[in-house]
Amino acid sequence: MTYVRAQSGFTILETVIGMAILTIVSTSIFFSYSNVLDIIQATRYNNAALSIMESRIETVRNMAYEDVGVISGVPAGKLKQTEVVILGSIPFTLHTYVRNIDDPFDGTLGGVPNDTAPADYKLVEYQMTCDTCVRYKLLTMATYVAPKNLESAAGNGNLFIQVLDASGLPVSGATVHVTNTIVNPHIDLTDITNSNGLLQLVDIKPSSAGYHIVVSKTGYSSDQTYPPGNPAHPVKSDATVASQQVTNATLSIDHLGTLAVLARDQFCVPAAGFDFLMTGTKLIGTLPNVPKYSSTLTTAGDGTFNTALEWDTYSIRPTDTAMDIAGTETPLSFTLNPGAAQNLIWMTAPRSGNGLSVSVTDQNGLSLNDANVQVAKTGYSSTQVTGNSALQQTDWSSGQFTDKSSYLDASSPGVLTLGLLNGSYASTSVEWLISDTYDLGTSSTTIKSLNWTPVSQPPQAGTDALRFQLAANNDNATWNWIGPDGTPSSYFTAPGQTVPAALNGHQYLRYKVYLSTTDSKYTPTLQDVTIGFSSGCVMSGQAYFNGLTTGSTYTITVTRTGYQTSVSTFTISDTWQHAIIQLTP
Repeated sequence: MTYVRAQSGFTILETVIGMAILTIVSTSIFFSYSNVLDIIQATRYNNAALSIMESRIETVRNMAYEDVGVISGVPAGKLKQTEVVILGSIPFTLHTYVRNIDDPFDGTLGGVPNDTAPADYKLVEYQMTCDTCVRYKLLTMATYVAPKNLESAAGNGNLFIQVLDASGLPVSGATVHVTNTIVNPHIDLTDITNSNGLLQLVDIKPSSAGYHIVVSKTGYSSDQTYPPGNPAHPVKSDATVASQQVTNATLSIDHLGTLAVLARDQFCVPAAGFDFLMTGTKLIGTLPNVPKYSSTLTTAGDGTFNTALEWDTYSIRPTDTAMDIAGTETPLSFTLNPGAAQNLIWMTAPRSGNGLSVSVTDQNGLSLNDANVQVAKTGYSSTQVTGNSALQQTDWSSGQFTDKSSYLDASSPGVLTLGLLNGSYASTSVEWLISDTYDLGTSSTTIKSLNWTPVSQPPQAGTDALRFQLAANNDNATWNWIGPDGTPSSYFTAPGQTVPAALNGHQYLRYKVYLSTTDSKYTPTLQDVTIGFSSGCVMSGQAYFNGLTTGSTYTITVTRTGYQTSVSTFTISDTWQHAIIQLTP
């Protein structure tokens, strides 16, 4: 009998698993190989950089002592402060720092004993950086250089520069730029602070208010001294160095924070090109006060403005000639801490004379919506509702509507009536007009009210001669007309009727007005329509008033259900102001 052995192969699942394992292993080998290549390359870079710095140190050791220094530096010499070195087509930057050292062995300047010749020897330090090298680390190499002969007393002085952060802690590795065009040769030195945030310039030439100091660090703010007269009375004047004395200069920097502004109107439309002035409280000069930061800024096309700022307390006021800040989610004065972020959201409105933004809060400082705010004086009175805005139409001429029936007259600006036919008004039909679409900018909306004028119509026109329906949606296409009970069979027949909740939560809105008469000699008339609403783009607890007169005092009366009425006065002294009214239950 002959036996045949069955031949078996791999299943599809086994093949897939095998390929996956092979892929993982191959990928691991590839990345490991790539990492090894990076490490080898980085080692080559480091070795080449070390070789360069070693050769430079040997050069320094063979230089005359008086030549060991940097060009335009302290001490002055023949070494370049910064130079680019090309290693295998890769650009490296070599930084050279030379500092006079006051060794405590023979005393220190101003100490016991007093060292009248504090420049005992020099420290030469090289740093090699490479911005394009992978895995490359900063390399540093230093050496001391001493004079052959004994030191002798000098008539120079010393400048110790301390750099601190906002908490008073030292900032190491800060860049210090010192210039002086009064002394000869001129000084233009760039150096860095040590681990104690200190840079000591020993044995430098005396100079009255001649040493200008600027300190900075990547990701940090900057600080500097100022020459007398610019500003008039500097808070931090350029440093004076006297013979055989130590001058201490302290400057402060810290991590930059960020400011993000979003300006938009009540319909969420970005306020592009909106101008505002932002000023900090830090001063660089006095008599008069000169703020360190004061700048007129402008929002971008999308209504935003973003910038990095140093820690300070800032105040903002609108300066735009066409738009005003009608409301804000956060105060226009704020404190920015180091490394912190501040976001500001504003609601803008057309500017018309001086503006006043009124915020109404409860006893805990929380915003109160639906408070009636009246601002009034002789010859002026305006009432707004906090947290609410309104859209209004007063003219339907020139086709300012979506559609209308045949016998409706919209030709005259500021008035809507039935149309005349052979000297009579249509008395056997109901004429209508559908408004243009109002884009509220967001679906987080609540329709609060519907009002119109005139309220009274000719009694000869009959009952409900003027009436309305509303429709809202999120697709700008589906229009279902409803009245106060939320159904198509009801109509708004009097201003101020309750608006149904079915209209809330929609971005697009229209109204439909119906006109009819029972007497062909009389017509109902519509002069304006106002729809009140609130939304995510309308600031909570705030109301805005404009057209106010500089120097005038207005009475502000605030009422809200469940709270005591507040009556106060406010004098207009600027183009834009903000009043906060707190209500008591």
